[in-house]
Amino acid sequence: MPKRDDVLSRKVNYSPALRKHVRKYNLNDKLRSITNLLGKDAQNVFDWAQEEAKLRIKKGEEKETNLAKVEFQLISSEAAIRLVKQNHSRGRMTIKSEVKRWTGINTEMPLLYQEAGLRHPQEARNLRHNLFHEAFMALIMHLFPDVATSVPATGEGLTPDLMINHEKFNWTLSVEYKGYRAITLLSESEVLKGMRYQAAYGSSWLVTSTTKSVRDRYKGTLESEKLVKQGIERLERIVKRSRYTGEQKENRGIARKGITHLEKLKGASLKCKLISAEELLDSCREGTPKKALAISTGMEFVKMLREAGFESHADNVLRIMKTPTNRLHSDSVTSVRLIG
Repeated sequence: MPKRDDVLSRKVNYSPALRKHVRKYNLNDKLRSITNLLGKDAQNVFDWAQEEAKLRIKKGEEKETNLAKVEFQLISSEAAIRLVKQNHSRGRMTIKSEVKRWTGINTEMPLLYQEAGLRHPQEARNLRHNLFHEAFMALIMHLFPDVATSVPATGEGLTPDLMINHEKFNWTLSVEYKGYRAITLLSESEVLKGMRYQAAYGSSWLVTSTTKSVRDRYKGTLESEKLVKQGIERLERIVKRSRYTGEQKENRGIARKGITHLEKLKGASLKCKLISAEELLDSCREGTPKKALAISTGMEFVKMLREAGFESHADNVLRIMKTPTNRLHSDSVTSVRLIG
């Protein structure tokens, strides 16, 4: 991590326009840290940025026409890439606030990691979610062509991955995805999240890509107090297991997060019926979705996709289930950010 000094660690010559830009926007501290990050290459990067900025503006590749601003953005971006590489060489992850602090830029971390020739952990999670989302959207629009879908914005209270609304029959269905590997347990924590959506929206569908689920341990009416107690006991056993691979560490992290979620829901006193996805979909076709929670496993979801004729989407869901996180990729679906 760069050290802050009162003067530039390395003397660098740069254009009068950039100097004026730095003074106007009080960017002296950022310029110091950027220069420190660039190290011995600082002067070369500054010279390259000046010529590159002129070239991009001339070719119309930049929306911005302020030469100094483009130049500073180029320098900042290169410094951010160096920061990611330096941290990676030391076994550290680079977080967004750190990039903002030292370079002043606000960027998508998976994209920055790509530019540094690395893969951000969030990128794999984004890709799993996005592949799952596209498969589910194809299925739901096939089953109910006249519905409207929306993705709730984060920060608006309960935020399922998808809301489905049918204006003609006036019904709403909340949907939550869990695009895990097939070996990852769908625990009571996820089931309780589905129960909360059911309580808020009336009907909820938890669609997963895992084959390991606690669903079959519970029948009829779900009670939050029972799920919290048994869920914490189950997840604590997972946390205590030895971890050797990246996936084992990821599963342990999921378990820890699940315990925290369950602890918060002690005393929630939620109850809801647990039904099959077929029952839920049949009730939607009839115009009145059952006030209940439905849970689908990975193979059940794959079967639905194939029956609807979506072989490529079914194959993508199977890839999510079978492929280790660090080997999952797609040439057509973005992994930089969540879609929806």
